[in-house]
Amino acid sequence: MAKRSNANRDAFVSRKLAKMSLAEKVGQLLTFTRRGTMLTPSGIEQITRLQCGGLCLEPYALETCKNLYWGNSQIDQNFKKPADYFTIANTYFAGKTFGISITPEDYTKDLNRLQRIALKRPSGIPLHMTIDFEGDFKNDYMSGGIRQFPPPMGLAAIGDPKLTYKVGLTIARQLSAIGVTQMYSPVCDVNINPNNPEIGVRSFSDDPETCAIHAVALLKGFQDGGIAATAKHFPGRGDSATDAHDVLDVIRADKQRMQEVELYPFKAAIAAGVKAIMTGHSVYPAYDDTYPTTLSEKILTGLLREELGFDGVIVSDAIGMAAILKQWPLPRACALAVKAGCDTILLKADDESRSQCFFGIKQAVESGELSEKRIDEAVTRLLRMKYDQGLFETAGKKDPKKAQAYAMSKPVIDLSWDVAKKAIIVMRDNQMLPLEKNKKILVIEQRIPYEFVGKDPYMHSHMFCEAMVEQSENLILVDTDFAATEPEVEECLELAKQADLVVMTNYYARIVKTGNNRFLAKKLKEAGHKVVVVTNYPYVDGTTSEADAAVCVFSGTPDSIRISAQVLFGRVKPSAKTKLPIRLGVQTETPVKKPASRKQSLEISYC
Repeated sequence: MAKRSNANRDAFVSRKLAKMSLAEKVGQLLTFTRRGTMLTPSGIEQITRLQCGGLCLEPYALETCKNLYWGNSQIDQNFKKPADYFTIANTYFAGKTFGISITPEDYTKDLNRLQRIALKRPSGIPLHMTIDFEGDFKNDYMSGGIRQFPPPMGLAAIGDPKLTYKVGLTIARQLSAIGVTQMYSPVCDVNINPNNPEIGVRSFSDDPETCAIHAVALLKGFQDGGIAATAKHFPGRGDSATDAHDVLDVIRADKQRMQEVELYPFKAAIAAGVKAIMTGHSVYPAYDDTYPTTLSEKILTGLLREELGFDGVIVSDAIGMAAILKQWPLPRACALAVKAGCDTILLKADDESRSQCFFGIKQAVESGELSEKRIDEAVTRLLRMKYDQGLFETAGKKDPKKAQAYAMSKPVIDLSWDVAKKAIIVMRDNQMLPLEKNKKILVIEQRIPYEFVGKDPYMHSHMFCEAMVEQSENLILVDTDFAATEPEVEECLELAKQADLVVMTNYYARIVKTGNNRFLAKKLKEAGHKVVVVTNYPYVDGTTSEADAAVCVFSGTPDSIRISAQVLFGRVKPSAKTKLPIRLGVQTETPVKKPASRKQSLEISYC
């Protein structure tokens, strides 16, 4: 990021702040979701009427207030509306209808248009455009051929911090050219619990130092490429045994352990100048036995601000997760989070809860519970970050053709392939590899949830089968749900009788609550078949204990999937330098359940 004069910046921000109404200030604290690429009255009014400070981008989806967030409605039915309360427009498209495949060029035009709408507000303040782009299944923009790269654990497995930096720089240059301004990455969680259902390969390692080295390399790459990095999930969710989207966990590490493990990568990120830190929705009794971090003044102000000296932007994780929502209604949670120290609240809903959250914070200020001074502190930090990125000069002016050209450039494409080729490990091989072309192979490919495929020739639902056909035509191809249904299990067992062996994907995705294809692997082995598994997940839920061979590519992204087929047939040999950056330790295998009905098996949760 370009260095700008602090004196000029602070004077500019002070002038802006002095002219802002309370409503404009409150709006700046809110980051709403922008799903899809279609301009709607709802999408416009969350900018113009609710005065939002940022948008969290999900181009794969379609805006609709009919969606639930992880199975929950975020609307507070008991919310008491103030006299000046208003709602904005809602869009009532069918839920689970997904958006179009959009190119970097067209997406640049879309984000330019949104910034121009924001700049016409009386405040003239641009939006921060935020995104999740961690790798694997946590990429919220994946269409149009854009390169996505392996997740943190894949990068740490390669073991080259310089390459990690280069990946961060390349990702940032791709996305900043489009108009993205902030990344919800790097993940600084130290995944010391191998049974953690939420973090997994999103973490670099179970070693604090490894996490710190690669997190710093990645965030420096992001920020040198023009994007504000966001270290998460403070103070660390690597020892959790639950998913915060479902339940509030209590992590009972003492202060010494937290200083040596959980906090270690965050301290390194702060020292490296990370622009933002995202909170984790867990209770840490060592620091606060009452409130989760997002609502804890002791942790956000006491630990993060005062003890660790962080003066950047504090971002809440999505405030509507069940970890928060089951105990604190959304408008109340937003006010408590700001009071505790959050500068911006991330909201993933397209419904009336947007207005409720806006007025929940505004009412807290008007009642005196929340001081306007605290609001001013938060807005000041947000405006400083926008100023430092040059958004007041460049927002809405990105060049669509340059964005397209860079994303499709040979250096980006070559780097993506090179990194995918390095981030691969043969976890197990009982004399199965390389595969022989004279053997008849049943290839079983999970259908990756529709949200996480680009829906174009580069990224689609049958990438693995496509890649296998390039290696051999002596194949039987079949697909299943992410967790095969009962009829699909029976179909695969019948087809396997025609083959010499089975090669199947067994990806793990935390958002798919019905599991993955471990049950199918188990049934195939019980029927006497030889089974080779390709997975993104080095833990037992991915590699399975039954498979004769298991190849981990760490990622469900296109180049990782395609390279796996070449490894299986011996055309690419995994690098001897690539090492598993975790100790697998004692893992509790998730019970292998019999497949649910087809209707149930299609149920997933927005991430």
